[in-house]
Amino acid sequence: MDRLKYVPLRLLTLALLFFQIVIAAPASSQEIVLTFDDGPSPRVLEKLLPLLQQHGVPATFFIIGSVAVKHKDLLQTESAQGCEIENHTYGHDNLKKLLDAKGPEAVKASIGKTAGIIKDATGETPRFLRPPFWVITDVVEKLIIAQGYSALKLGRPDINTLDYEDAAKHRPVETLIKRVQHVIELRERRKIFTHVLTFHELPLTVEALKTLIPYFREKGYRFVLLREVMNKSLAASGK
Repeated sequence: MDRLKYVPLRLLTLALLFFQIVIAAPASSQEIVLTFDDGPSPRVLEKLLPLLQQHGVPATFFIIGSVAVKHKDLLQTESAQGCEIENHTYGHDNLKKLLDAKGPEAVKASIGKTAGIIKDATGETPRFLRPPFWVITDVVEKLIIAQGYSALKLGRPDINTLDYEDAAKHRPVETLIKRVQHVIELRERRKIFTHVLTFHELPLTVEALKTLIPYFREKGYRFVLLREVMNKSLAASGK
């Protein structure tokens, strides 16, 4: 009888231990994709690329063709470091306005010229296109898909960090850090654990990442390329 009265206590202890393990365990798939628009920028990359390499973090760069044509060596460096180079048009074009003003061939040319620069520098063919300003219509999207791309959209899956606003308004780096952390926490409450963060090649962003990369690692996240997340999404949708 004396032994039996301790059985519930032991069971309770085991139950509490199990509960703590479950609560502390990270989600089965916690992934962060760091993406950077509007490069390549030599003065930013000289600090950003070493930071990414130091932490073993891959990144996805959406480059502007008219800028990249002058800095193919930086595309090669990014690619050699295990990063992914994707398409952000040739002249940071609002594709709807470009289509309305000059027709579909102009849109195709903007996309195609940038793809050629990436292919020439890295040997890789880009697969994703982020329309500047996230301006996209059904007609524009069909043109993008016809060129062999998946078009990224705001919220599907892109998260706008607003780092460019912070830089323009000379806000402290803590503003950007806290905003990104808050957005991720809100998504986690909705049981979302995959996040595609849209940054820009800015000195402010590099400073923020010095805090954010360790922060996400401590939360159990791993950093992956966009293609990994998008391939899972396409497989789940049966495409």
